[in-house]
Amino acid sequence: RSRRGSPSNPSSKTKPKQQQKRTTAAMTSALLLCLLPLAHSFSTSHLSHGKCKLANQVYNRPPSSLSAANKWDMLIDEDDDEDLQFNGLPVTRDMKYNMFNIKRQRENFENIKSVAGKDLTNDVYARDPETSVFWFAAKVARVSDISLEKAMARQWPMIEEHACRLRPAELYPQWGKLQLWVAPGDSELDVAYSKPELQFVQMFRDVDGASEVRNMEVGFAGELYEGEEEGFRTTRADDGKAVEPEILSNKDRRQPTEKELEEMMEVLNSQVEANNGDQ
Repeated sequence: RSRRGSPSNPSSKTKPKQQQKRTTAAMTSALLLCLLPLAHSFSTSHLSHGKCKLANQVYNRPPSSLSAANKWDMLIDEDDDEDLQFNGLPVTRDMKYNMFNIKRQRENFENIKSVAGKDLTNDVYARDPETSVFWFAAKVARVSDISLEKAMARQWPMIEEHACRLRPAELYPQWGKLQLWVAPGDSELDVAYSKPELQFVQMFRDVDGASEVRNMEVGFAGELYEGEEEGFRTTRADDGKAVEPEILSNKDRRQPTEKELEEMMEVLNSQVEANNGDQ
C-alpha cells in the first residue's frame, strides 16, 4: 500500500505524479522483498478474513457486522441462483445456514476470542476426500470446558454448507461427505511455509455429547472472498502433514516458488490491512 507525501514536506507535492507513482511502487516492492524472509516472525493475531490462494485465507477477526452481512447475503444469493441444494441431512434449527444463525455464531466467535485469545480458536479446512487439496473455509472458537471435537460436531452443518457455498465447483459435489480438518488458530503463515511440525487433525460429524453443547458456547466465522480472490488452499497428505518441503529464508535452503511468493504476499497484505483497521 503506497504512502502519500506528508503535507509538511513541500518536495513531495512538487514531484510529477508519474515519478511519484514510480518511486512509491519501487519502495513498496523493495519493502515487500525485505519483509518476505521475516514473514514467519510476524504475529498472526491480527490477520483478517479475506484473501485465499493456496490453502489459506488469513483472518484473525471477522469483518464488521455490516460488511459481513452484505457478503453473506451475496454468497447465499449467488448460490441460490446456481440452484445448490442442501436438503436431506438432519440439521438442528439453530445450526441451519441462514443469516440469523450465521450472525449469532460469528458474534459468539468474536466474543470468545476477545476473552480467551486464539488458544481456544482453530482454523478449519475442507477437503474433498478424493483429492489432496485442503481449502481454508472458516475459524471456530469454543469456551474452555468444550472440546474441539464437540465444537466442530455441533456446528458441522453450518461449516460444511459454508465450505460448499464458498467453493461450489470443488466442494459442493461432495456435500454430505466432505472432510473437515483443523489447525491451530491463526496458523496460516505456518501453513503457507509448510512447517513440518504443523499437522492438520481430522474432525468428525458425529461426536458423543455434541448435541448437548449450547450454541453460545461455540462460535463460527466463515471465510469470505473479496473481488477476484482465488481462495487459500494447501496440499496435504492423508495424515494432515505438509506435502511440500518447508520454505526457509536461508539462501542455501529451498526458496519459495513464484506461486508461493504470491500467497505469502497476500498474507502480509492482510496483516497490514488488519493492523491499519485496528489503528
